[in-house]
Amino acid sequence: MSKRKSRGWGQEVHLDIESVRKLIHVFSHDLRNPLLNIRALVQEAESLIQNAKEAQVSGKKEVLSQVLNEELPETLELLQSSTVRMDDMVLGVNDIYHCMFDELELEVIDMHTLFLRCFALLKLADEGIQIICPPLPKVRADHLIAQRVVTEILSNAKKATCNHVKHDYLKAIHIRVTEEGDFVHFCVEDYGCGFEQSELEHVFSPFFTGRGFTYGVGMGLTRVKAWIEHHGGVVSANTEGGKTLVCFSLPAA
Repeated sequence: MSKRKSRGWGQEVHLDIESVRKLIHVFSHDLRNPLLNIRALVQEAESLIQNAKEAQVSGKKEVLSQVLNEELPETLELLQSSTVRMDDMVLGVNDIYHCMFDELELEVIDMHTLFLRCFALLKLADEGIQIICPPLPKVRADHLIAQRVVTEILSNAKKATCNHVKHDYLKAIHIRVTEEGDFVHFCVEDYGCGFEQSELEHVFSPFFTGRGFTYGVGMGLTRVKAWIEHHGGVVSANTEGGKTLVCFSLPAA
């Protein structure tokens, strides 16, 4: 195992070489799928363009209209989707890299204000979701990273709640907090689709997407894990009593 010291926090960040190897392997494997899709879609677009040229020459207006107004736009939309997925995957791996090697810019953060700000930015109230957040202790962390952690977790809770919760009284996200030693532990609870028991051991793995989520590249919680561990904290996910719990810890201020 190799180590790298983060001068911002003053502790050693352990880089698990086996985890890095697995990340690179999964990334290269999963990246190949959208690449193959793009190659096939480019060939399909070239074929459609040729069909349109032939239809134009032969005066087949119905064929030309179908190609230009239906088939070609559909192919281009699929092509765009594949490129967006590739871009998200590359950005996700890039985030993991920076989690491993970048220095932390630590400052005292009011987590109560941060949770409420992220709640507002994600427009959860527009979806009928309320946040129940008690006064929270302050932490000492990288502000940008802390905001991205909270945003990612609340975003997942939003997706799970909007897609699966029908009763308004269950459209709520609860923030729980405990303090233990030098760390503050936050727990975000929602009543959405959550994760099945068989999925829990994989939720922080790169490119894993739960069955309750129909889109995304599966790098959100992987990034959260790397960000939190870079601060010396821990992160976990669980399902109990119809609730999904995603918990993380950050150094106390």
